Amino acid sequence: MLDFFLRGFRINAIFTFISRISGFVRDMFFAHFLGAGLHSDIFFIATKLPNLFRRITAEGALTSSFLPIYSGLLNSKDKELAYYYSKIIFLILLLSVLIITALIQVFLHEVIILLAPGFLDNKKLLADIVTLSRFTILFLPLISIVALFGAMLNAAGRFTPFAILPIIINLTFICTCLIVSDDLKIKSLPLAISLPIAGLMQMIFIYLCARRYKLVNRNFFKIFYFKTNIFKQLSQKLNSTLKRFFPALITGGIFQINILIDTLLASFLGFGSISFLYYADRLIQLPVGIIGVALGTSLLASLSHPKILNSNKKTSIQLENAIKIGLFFSIPSTLVLMLFPEIIVNSIFKRGNFSNFESNQTVLALYFYSFGLPFLIISKSCQSIFLASGKPKKIMFISIIQLICNIILSLILMQYFNHGGIALATSCATFLGTILYFKLILKEKKLRIGNFQSNNKEGIIYLIKYFFKIVICSFLMIVFLKSVVILFQYFDFEINLLYLVIFTMLGLIFYFFVSHITKIIPMEIFRTSK
Repeated sequence: MLDFFLRGFRINAIFTFISRISGFVRDMFFAHFLGAGLHSDIFFIATKLPNLFRRITAEGALTSSFLPIYSGLLNSKDKELAYYYSKIIFLILLLSVLIITALIQVFLHEVIILLAPGFLDNKKLLADIVTLSRFTILFLPLISIVALFGAMLNAAGRFTPFAILPIIINLTFICTCLIVSDDLKIKSLPLAISLPIAGLMQMIFIYLCARRYKLVNRNFFKIFYFKTNIFKQLSQKLNSTLKRFFPALITGGIFQINILIDTLLASFLGFGSISFLYYADRLIQLPVGIIGVALGTSLLASLSHPKILNSNKKTSIQLENAIKIGLFFSIPSTLVLMLFPEIIVNSIFKRGNFSNFESNQTVLALYFYSFGLPFLIISKSCQSIFLASGKPKKIMFISIIQLICNIILSLILMQYFNHGGIALATSCATFLGTILYFKLILKEKKLRIGNFQSNNKEGIIYLIKYFFKIVICSFLMIVFLKSVVILFQYFDFEINLLYLVIFTMLGLIFYFFVSHITKIIPMEIFRTSK
């Protein structure tokens, strides 16, 4: 089953990388088309709402409560139960998100005021945001269905379809930016309209994939088509899902409130602050998506398998591998983002309506976000342990502490660093959360990390040694990249995408070379299934 986890990680990492590259291209078009000011702030606020509920319900609470139980049924002797279980959950999900969408449409103006109170005095801006949100909120029911089908495919070991879905939405946005005019009354209106269109395309694609792998059939959407006594057979599983769902829902809500707090506070800092945080966050999300989300998604799917869930030894092995892989990639990524933010931001965003000022402000946010990158990636794997074992309340507890920490530190630090202080507060809260995750894992007496038992310190020492080895290799890479920058300056190379690609490739080659010599590469990532 280790191969199941590693194969899932490799597939998710590869396609997430491709999707994030397409996402960068999308953001380049955003930066060129909208800049980082009034027009972009309006659009990003309008997309906050559907993304908020999507992450709380569909991709958050639903996936974490549904996937472990569905995986158990799918790998049981009676696979028909898995089919009906997924159908019941689908109908409950569909009804819930339709009601939520309708309520939001009714009270949309009030909701937008809560999202961006800093714009309260500008009625025209608020009206524009409401207009855009009428369209963007339609994305919610579509992406909720997509998330459910994606969880079903992941449980079945079919990781590719769900991993490539973001490419669809990114291409839709890119095409929209290419064909629309700059002279629109609300410049970002076509982008808002294209969001539910992209969601519909994603839903059709993921449904066809689920049909192909025989996870659903034509009767799946028939409301009253159920096997006799099926509810009685699944009553225990449904009750277990609800017990997992509500703590996960609260956890997801708290996590998203953290994000909303950033947006809310940034709205008081003037036009552009929301956009600066958005663009910086997009850069952070590249390694988070490729490594952190890929690890967390594959680990949750693997740990949910009965053979893994009931074996502490196998669970520990997979956790150890996830942490090692996370540290191996996150530490050099963090140092590069902290020490070369100007190169990265200018190469990707600095063009069109994205000026020097906007670039510098995005660099500030990126620098402070970078501090929390390793902890954000590692925490994804830690969360999977508790989700798979049916202990979402522990994640909820940590999320509440992170929320309080983020709010307090944001209010303090934004006084000194403006939007950069908000980014730094997020990083500090993430660091605290990861420490607490490790503390709880240490209390799990049957879990091991390396040659570590919970009643001694060998595991911590093991991780610390591994950490410092990676840090040394990463610093050697930084010294090498500093030399590359000096060489590029000598030949007067223009900072552009080609510059960034060459810079990145040289850094990766050197890092892997040094890591190979020092034998710190987690060789498991290259292992092929037998």
